[in-house]
Amino acid sequence: MNNFSRMLLAGVLTLGAAAAPLSAQPAPTNAEDDCLFFRDGDSLYGKLLDIQPGSLIRWQHPDASEPIDFKPESVAQIGFAPRPSTAGRTDYTCKVWLANGDSLAGNLVACDRDALTLDTWYAGKLKIPRRALQSLSLNPRTNQVLFDGLTGLDGWTQGDAAKAAVGDSGQWSYRNGAFYADKAASIARDVQLPDRSQVQFDLAWRGPLYLAIALYTDSLQPIRLDTKENGPDFGAFYSLRFASTIFVTLEAIRKKDPRRPPEPLIIQSLTQKDRVHVDVRMSKAERRVALFIDGMLVKDWIDPGGFAGEGTGIRFVNNPINAGSVVKLSDFRVSKWNGVLEDDATEAPDPSHDVVLLESGAKATGAVVSITDGQIALLTAAGATNVPLAAAGAIEFARFQGQSPPASLVTAHATFRQGGAVTFQLLAWHPGGVAGLIPDIGKVTFDPAAFARLQFLAAEPKTAAEPKN
Repeated sequence: MNNFSRMLLAGVLTLGAAAAPLSAQPAPTNAEDDCLFFRDGDSLYGKLLDIQPGSLIRWQHPDASEPIDFKPESVAQIGFAPRPSTAGRTDYTCKVWLANGDSLAGNLVACDRDALTLDTWYAGKLKIPRRALQSLSLNPRTNQVLFDGLTGLDGWTQGDAAKAAVGDSGQWSYRNGAFYADKAASIARDVQLPDRSQVQFDLAWRGPLYLAIALYTDSLQPIRLDTKENGPDFGAFYSLRFASTIFVTLEAIRKKDPRRPPEPLIIQSLTQKDRVHVDVRMSKAERRVALFIDGMLVKDWIDPGGFAGEGTGIRFVNNPINAGSVVKLSDFRVSKWNGVLEDDATEAPDPSHDVVLLESGAKATGAVVSITDGQIALLTAAGATNVPLAAAGAIEFARFQGQSPPASLVTAHATFRQGGAVTFQLLAWHPGGVAGLIPDIGKVTFDPAAFARLQFLAAEPKTAAEPKN
């Protein structure tokens, strides 16, 4: 069922069909539109007005005179238009990862044997039981957001894709907070990548996918790899490639060095998807490039030849294999990174042990008794000691052995605009606030401006943990 039919069935006569997914549709009249993604693959621009779980999702389309009500079960997710940055809303002193993989950013108030209290601009003070904690990142400087959101083509360089393309070349276009390409096209920008960086974006496609991302590049023009030795000079960079919607490769590209074909990483789950959230975390000192897809760590590369990136820019090159393929980039964000992989955490030797990771690289193991007045009170095998909070980079909490809350309580997965995500039971969504119930934490009211997208989860409870890729 297409979007026009949906609107007619909703009892609203429109003057034109709404946007089809990843097609060459005209730009919405309002550049701040949200986007509704249906489970059958259709999408619809407009504004979210209201969600009454189990009852309706109320939507305002620019071509409709009245709001449209949709059944919640027909909707897979909602993407929210970029909101202007608000002073202080991207600054925080810590980030908390929960045992279920969620992460929450905020300011640490205190921590004792029972709970950690986090002060957030988007949900007030959250009291999180110790049993729900996985880790805590403590370095605010490394969480700084450097670039947030796509607002147009200004500042980006459209490269000469014809020199590196296999087929017809074109250019990237901008629409509603996203870049689109349906031909071979290159777009690049010097985003001043720091020595430790985190690059995130949403990637959606129709048809076969072939997208190359140049990381830490000094060239804003695409490089034809098979003739790179005879082409213009460039500094070394990493090429992260998504090919045929199943293969992912990472290759260090140097001007004079012969290419060494990388071993392809096969990700079977990509064949069942047409959109993913990509999260790349890189550290020059550790020679590391770590790839997360939809919040799951899928590969952690350590370069034996030393970190290759010599620039500070990023370049996206689309080179579709078939005519009609379309790729979309949105929610692009660059941040400093603290170098801690929460999915690569060191397991405590027994359930009573917490691990404090110091900025110096050393570790202190024991039981965190409290965090207050700039000190971490730690009980170790040698006795009680205090660790200055400023000297700690992260804390890995002991694994709680108790029973987890039932998964049936979780109905939605929301991604924060500043990074991180939370799963919760959605109680109501209104322009003035989002009411939800977070297992272990309780009822929370969120500021809706905090979210970049909202995914609706399957209604049936899960009986086992999903395997990691």
